[in-house]
Amino acid sequence: MHTIRKTVLIKSLFAFIIFLIGMLPSTLKAQYEINSEAGNLATCDTMSRGGFIIWWDKDYDFAEQVDVMLDTMTAFRSYCINNLGMQDPLSVLDGYYCNIYIHNPGEPDDYFYENYPDWGNGVGADINGYAFMTLPGFVIYDFRNLAHETFHIFQSHGMWDITPGIYSSDDGGWFVEASADWFATYRYPDDPYSFIGVEILVRIPEVPIWLDFYNFPADYSYNWQRTVHQYAMGIFFFYLTNHVGINDSTLMSIYYSGTDQLAQKYLYDLLGGENLRNYFIDFAGRLTNDFDFITAEQANKSLIEWNTYAEEDDDHQFIQTYTDAGSDGWFRSEEDVATNAWSFNTYKLNNSSTENYTFEINGDETGVYGDAAYFQGQVVVINAITGTTFHNLDMMNDFEGSLTLSLTPDDTEIYFIVASMPEVFEDTHADFQLFPYEMRITKGDVNAIAEINPSSTKYVVGRYNLLGERINDNTNGMQIIKFNDGSSQKVFVGH
Repeated sequence: MHTIRKTVLIKSLFAFIIFLIGMLPSTLKAQYEINSEAGNLATCDTMSRGGFIIWWDKDYDFAEQVDVMLDTMTAFRSYCINNLGMQDPLSVLDGYYCNIYIHNPGEPDDYFYENYPDWGNGVGADINGYAFMTLPGFVIYDFRNLAHETFHIFQSHGMWDITPGIYSSDDGGWFVEASADWFATYRYPDDPYSFIGVEILVRIPEVPIWLDFYNFPADYSYNWQRTVHQYAMGIFFFYLTNHVGINDSTLMSIYYSGTDQLAQKYLYDLLGGENLRNYFIDFAGRLTNDFDFITAEQANKSLIEWNTYAEEDDDHQFIQTYTDAGSDGWFRSEEDVATNAWSFNTYKLNNSSTENYTFEINGDETGVYGDAAYFQGQVVVINAITGTTFHNLDMMNDFEGSLTLSLTPDDTEIYFIVASMPEVFEDTHADFQLFPYEMRITKGDVNAIAEINPSSTKYVVGRYNLLGERINDNTNGMQIIKFNDGSSQKVFVGH
């Protein structure tokens, strides 16, 4: 457990500067005054609107774009306050403009580069504890980036002054970046680059959801895929809001809640543990099914990003791959790819025959540091003709479960997902706590718990979305199909 502290982090395009300084809120004033630590009216041009003032060196002609930026940021501000229940930054509440600085890295005649050469792309706090933003001149046309950084502005008063839980330990910072990236994709869901880093989530799925800058274990490779993991996690919130149907203001309510809980524990209590676990394993299945809830172009750009920047040896997409065969008994993965809290592993089966397969989990009852474990399993079946179906294991308890499926030659790709979702929300040891398990895939005749092909006496009695609302059979998205014998099946319709 760590106390809230002042932190400085200068980052490139993806990272940002945060200085954590507590300040008391005051009343909103009708007009705003300039209060700038870095700006200089003698050498800079300015333009202001809606509580923001943007500064740039007079030698650069940014006025036309700044005008567009201010309109855009004002729209972001309206949504954050009126739709998400957030508040203005402390400077605006105190009657001062929120300062936005455009600087030109590497340009010696640029006022801001000359005086602040270490500035990057992000949000920090000045000597008054007021949030400010710095933007390199080459990113001011990137409105996804502007949405991300503007969201940090509206997080600032909540996470620095009102809600201590967000930064109550090093395992809390991930939510700040993930939710900012969620806001950017939420505002620009069709942008081809909106999910640029998400391939990471199926390549190193064994890491906990809260991996971020501040909590790197000593044995982790400090590589691209692990240092940007928190940004990729924004797609989880996009899945919850845009496909499960969770209200966006509910998901972001932590910032001004005053809670002393970390975000992951707050969401677990707010949404319900059983619900969050079901959402998470379904999310893992949808990621594994080629990111079926984003566009093919977006998924492909994320794959290109992975192929360009990832450390090749740190790729654990499939723990094992089998072809027309089972696992030949119980299999336990190596420790370096074992599941942590709130993570998953995936096993792949290539199939070309008509055969029964049984998928089983036998999890350790506790993690390596003694906390109670909780596992769920899901099997994703890709049929060359009918598409993808999702099947949850029948769990006998928190550690053991099994499922038998009858496959045909058209069921060409099968993915067995093992998700670790214990009631653990932070790591208090130097290394992340592992939650090991054994799994077994058995080929051959066994007593079936569920089958893909229903018998002649089995028929559909209803179809529902993930919120439990009745839907039609042609409704796009995830469908939960309930049968007359009490069984159910998850099916994805459309792309």
